[in-house]
Amino acid sequence: MNSSHSSTRPWVLITGASRGIGEAFTRRFAHEGWNIVLVARLIEPLRTLARHLETEEGVKTIVMAADLTEHGASEQVYQEVKRREITLRGLVNNAGCGVDGLFARAPLPRSLEIIDLNVRALVELTRLFLGDMLSEKQGLIINISSSACFQPLPFNAVYAATKAFVTSFTEALWLETKGTGVRVLNVCPGLTKTDFGIRAGMGDFKSDPFAETPEQVVESTFRALKKTQPTVISGWNNRWRVRIQCRLPHRWLLFLVDLYQRFRKRSSKRESGAKNEV
Repeated sequence: MNSSHSSTRPWVLITGASRGIGEAFTRRFAHEGWNIVLVARLIEPLRTLARHLETEEGVKTIVMAADLTEHGASEQVYQEVKRREITLRGLVNNAGCGVDGLFARAPLPRSLEIIDLNVRALVELTRLFLGDMLSEKQGLIINISSSACFQPLPFNAVYAATKAFVTSFTEALWLETKGTGVRVLNVCPGLTKTDFGIRAGMGDFKSDPFAETPEQVVESTFRALKKTQPTVISGWNNRWRVRIQCRLPHRWLLFLVDLYQRFRKRSSKRESGAKNEV
């Protein structure tokens, strides 16, 4: 099932590994010769993917079902890795969630769940595994932020704020870990052809002509790892948008963001109505 030298390969832990960008990272790391710890809420999709990777890539895999919105879940993941006597060389904090709509109308537990997954779990896992990596003087931490981090987003207020935290936190860690042998990278995808938009109520990104595939996001990440930058913005259109935004007066930026978000909401409602009529 596994190649003869799989026991000597480095291990990487990937959260949200069962689909979307997380699955693409899982497949890419396996193709690059890494053993994988796959973490997500549902165990069966992880097992299916793990069996495929073991057969096709000859790597070792471990699957862990964990709801990282629950307090204590990150510690349980860490302790399970230690129990198996695995020295982790890589960590990809990919798991994330969001919800579309007015903040005042969203259930408070749902908003706190977004913070728990996007921020608290990411910080916990980073802190738990970073100490080991620093002791070993080698390691890789990839935190998945979003191009939403560069501006506030009405109707996605909590989500965008959590991603702003991730970017600020990760870039600070990039500075703190310089010269330690640990590589830290902040990744900012834009719209991506996954089911995230549908699950978050933001619309179907798969039909957007400017949306990237998960594989394109992963490719941008691996290219950036060969450089020394703290952040990579995936997609030429996203990079240009951020560059323009940074040159705008802040009030102008807020006005344009508000205009775009309200237009998007109206368009989404029209599309939903058209589908219901078919």
